[in-house]
Amino acid sequence: MAVGTRGRHPWGLLVGLLALVSAAATAWDLASLSCNFGSFCECDFRPDLPGLECDLAQHLAGQHLAKALVLQSLKAFVQDPAPTKPLVLSLHGWTGTGKSYVSSLLAQYLFQGGLRSPHVHHFSPIMHFPHPSHIERYKKDLKHWVQGNLTACGRSLFLFDEMDKLPPGLMEVLRPFLGSSWVVYGTNYRKAIFIFIRWLLALGHRGGAPAGRRGALPAPPTAPCTALCAQ
Repeated sequence: MAVGTRGRHPWGLLVGLLALVSAAATAWDLASLSCNFGSFCECDFRPDLPGLECDLAQHLAGQHLAKALVLQSLKAFVQDPAPTKPLVLSLHGWTGTGKSYVSSLLAQYLFQGGLRSPHVHHFSPIMHFPHPSHIERYKKDLKHWVQGNLTACGRSLFLFDEMDKLPPGLMEVLRPFLGSSWVVYGTNYRKAIFIFIRWLLALGHRGGAPAGRRGALPAPPTAPCTALCAQ
């Protein structure tokens, strides 16, 4: 009996280890499956709206209406567990008014990896769409890129810079993703964020840009933002 007991003990331990491995694999498969559906996976989406509000208040001067609209839209979108359509923000203005700065802050305070997050996608017309003659290929590639990344993670941000320099007609491929349908091309996309940056001169305005500081972005605060806001 003693020998028999010793002989069964390793088998019992092996069965227990196999059960643990099987449970871990099942949990991983379920998590992977939920992420593949897109609407359940938050990925590295870690919104810090108080931090964003503080940073905007400290470093974006003269844009009170823009700050209020951006924060109001973000709060409503983030706090809604089941939004009916993606969040679409259009930032336009003169050079030096903070469009690119605001978009970088949004990525920084919404995603753990900021602009380096695998779920933040920054498109530049010069880098990604340099040849207008390739418009049909660009349309196909852009559609597949957006669709594929939203399938991998519904909490994705797509940032399109210098909209006035994009090949005409390219943005038409995004129309199905910007509405209020439940599913597009088999992908749930209602938790996505689209940001479009456009220069004011491209909208047909005339005259010179208003005076103000241009070039470098504002320097980062020397103290934590929460401490600055408390002052």
